[in-house]
Amino acid sequence: MSNKISTEYEIQYTKKAEKFFKKHEDVREQYELSIRRLITDEHPEEIDIKKINGKRNDYFRIRLGNYRVVYAVINKRIVVINTLLAGPRGDVYKKMTNLN
Repeated sequence: MSNKISTEYEIQYTKKAEKFFKKHEDVREQYELSIRRLITDEHPEEIDIKKINGKRNDYFRIRLGNYRVVYAVINKRIVVINTLLAGPRGDVYKKMTNLN
């Protein structure tokens, strides 16, 4: 018998994130698998996620090798992950200043 709670979720992408993931399908697959594991509680301790400090304290970043993906959780019952940015570590943090 499993104690896992089934949670609906949706991953949305900004144009910038979608553009990055079109060139990096392997990173998209890692990202989506990590989000699914996080939500379904499949070893979430293995996923490198940190809350972003400062102005953007409602954002999170997930580390996927040399890449970072910045996202926000929009809704609690049906989880909507709004993927804001993706790219190499240095680039992502520089581009965060331009987010709304």
